[in-house]
Amino acid sequence: MPSLTSLRRQDLAELAPRSVAVLPIGSLEQHGEHLPLGTDSLLVEAVVERALGEREDAVLCPTLPYGFSGHHQFAVALSLPPRTVLDVLSALLDSLVAAGFRRILVVNGHGGNIEMMSQAVKLAALEHPILAACCSYWQLVTNTSGGPGHAGRFETDLMSAAHPGLVGPEGHGPSELPLFDQELVPGLHLERHGEWPRTGGVTDPPGDGDPARGEATLTEAAAALGACLDALLATALPPEAGSREGTAGTAEDTAATPSGAVPPERTAGAPDEGETA
Repeated sequence: MPSLTSLRRQDLAELAPRSVAVLPIGSLEQHGEHLPLGTDSLLVEAVVERALGEREDAVLCPTLPYGFSGHHQFAVALSLPPRTVLDVLSALLDSLVAAGFRRILVVNGHGGNIEMMSQAVKLAALEHPILAACCSYWQLVTNTSGGPGHAGRFETDLMSAAHPGLVGPEGHGPSELPLFDQELVPGLHLERHGEWPRTGGVTDPPGDGDPARGEATLTEAAAALGACLDALLATALPPEAGSREGTAGTAEDTAATPSGAVPPERTAGAPDEGETA
């Protein structure tokens, strides 16, 4: 898989118009006493690297290792405000368009990034004649009913498969589910101040970590992400700005000219802490 970090500018000029730019985003925050702070970034990278494999039609961008993690600062987190996350993502998407990409996929590893990621992708597609898409890797798999939790069994299994040397002794689960993970009324999401410290920053018992189960989940997520890439490449591009044709272009079309500065009215929504990862 081509990596943006290792490409020369002439290589990128040739690859960008016919490739998907893949931008992983994560976080740096507490994950209980048994998982490292970079768990979200490490896991999204594990999924993306498995998905891209030997593909030559996707270019891997460096992972953005920071997101909105204010709800984890009771312990430790390097957090950006939601508006800043939106602005940073929008600037990166604008830059990828300026570099020649017309297909971009943002892959998320942290629940606190979801709203801003979605808004950044919508804004990019409004401002540029491109295809922009996003997903959170855990939403691509079938065994995360109720969400992936945070520093619980799901993430511990995946880390046991992807980075077993970084998994510490068995962590402790909360005495009860956090309020934001309890469906008191179907469709209602409820937040209460102090829930994260009260539960120790872990949503469910992590267990010892099952690497076989974790590897199966990583494989499933990678296969689904590969299908996302295939769908992006198979979808017709919109006509470029100034084109008189109403038909879409192809993956070999030339890059669109960037439309300029980000409009000041961009605003970020409040992240949903219940779907954490």
